[in-house]
Amino acid sequence: MRSKEMKEEGSAFTRRTVALLEAGGQVRIVAFGDSITAGFAVRKGFDHFWMGILREKYPRAEISLKNEGVCGATSFDGLARLDWSVIANAPDLVTVNFGINDMYSGIRLGEFKSNLIEITEKILEGSKCEVLLLSSEPLLTPRFDRIVLGYYQTLEDVAEEMGVGFVDVWGAWMRRVADGVPLESLILPGLDHPNELGYRIIAEELMRFF
Repeated sequence: MRSKEMKEEGSAFTRRTVALLEAGGQVRIVAFGDSITAGFAVRKGFDHFWMGILREKYPRAEISLKNEGVCGATSFDGLARLDWSVIANAPDLVTVNFGINDMYSGIRLGEFKSNLIEITEKILEGSKCEVLLLSSEPLLTPRFDRIVLGYYQTLEDVAEEMGVGFVDVWGAWMRRVADGVPLESLILPGLDHPNELGYRIIAEELMRFF
């Protein structure tokens, strides 16, 4: 798909938020998820880079972003804290990012999907806001990378079923790898977590929706 077509397809899920940004209004964003959202072991996570790009593109808008990522969280943990972590903040836009911990915890894909559907439904009903579901980065261990793809595909399936946006972080990283960027150069040594270069890719992929 051409870049312009991808951008137009993505922005269909963020029209209200983009309209607020373009009008110079107040925009409240909640980043909800696990340690990938929290920015584990780095000074600047994707929320930092994303906010910088948003503010540069929409300098008149008053943008606030609350990071509600929790290290080690699964989709079950997300459901348990959804009301106070997300809905109580009355957001205009929410990003939702779970999957890797669900895989490592042995949570079945069917359970993961049910949790994602419930999380998305409750956000849409409770906040009347726009939602983007995010996959995460490729994993260095081939076996685990193959398994986690099922969770990433479930995120995409739920996004399609619920009519919300899907941010293909795994695909964005793999495009960089195909262009010659070593996967190891984007991941913290010894950890399946992005370094700041990897987080910047996530922020840039999010901007496809804005």
